[in-house]
Amino acid sequence: MFNFLKQLFSKQDRELTFVIFDEKEPDPSSNHRFKPAHLWYLFYGSLVTVAVIIFLLLKFSPVGELFSSHAERELQAQAIEISKRVQSLQDSLHARDAQLAQMKRVISTGADTVFTIDSSKGTTTSPAVQKKSELKSFSSVRSTSDSIFLKNKIVLSDIFKDVPDFPVGYPIKGTFTRGYNPQKGHFGIDIATKQGTPFTAIADGAVINLSWTLNYGWVLFVQHSDGIITVYKHAQSLSKSVGDVVQKGEVLGIAGDTGILSSGPHLHLEIWKNGIPQNPNSYLIKS
Repeated sequence: MFNFLKQLFSKQDRELTFVIFDEKEPDPSSNHRFKPAHLWYLFYGSLVTVAVIIFLLLKFSPVGELFSSHAERELQAQAIEISKRVQSLQDSLHARDAQLAQMKRVISTGADTVFTIDSSKGTTTSPAVQKKSELKSFSSVRSTSDSIFLKNKIVLSDIFKDVPDFPVGYPIKGTFTRGYNPQKGHFGIDIATKQGTPFTAIADGAVINLSWTLNYGWVLFVQHSDGIITVYKHAQSLSKSVGDVVQKGEVLGIAGDTGILSSGPHLHLEIWKNGIPQNPNSYLIKS
């Protein structure tokens, strides 16, 4: 077979006669004239035709969409992984900046740690201990940061003395789409809604932090009494600032489709108590 193909290739420009013999009849029953080059032209043409058909299938058929969607998912996964690394680097930089700022404050103020004697009580106390006791009696609001400077020096009112009244209604008009699943890193619930729908505070509190993130868009943190913090993510815009005191039902911002982890207009709500994530459905009533 190899020798036959070799001869065809070496004599491709010559005209050959292909004869078919019948065992029962000695005379040739049929013969055909051809050039081997025509066979190679047919072979190459077939390859080109098959390549064109495959290209058209991948371009205009559901098979091509399947491959393209798979590639898009891989690119999206790579983008999410890169964004997580960028976010972790940003967090490290913020932590470093906070440590440097604290060191600068200590060096610039030069706080005296010498003990002073209280003659009226005959006890030895330090300024740090006295200040700590004063802070305990001043407010029951907890924060993960060293201190919160309230806007316009507003002092927290009596709204923080009472435990929030739960359960309450949803903070936004919409449809529940995804539940609390900490095993998969989803520490809250998703409520799908229309673009531009306002969301409100579920309890009295104060805004302790807000920021723009690549994964979640605008994010707002509200501190409540009893060690509870609510987090609102994927906001299109925010109507509050750090230090603002908010009441239950007060508008905090507008929900949107921001952040690369967003799959459509919705609000992501998380509830944390004493640093532990809670299932928001235990605190909410579906409306």
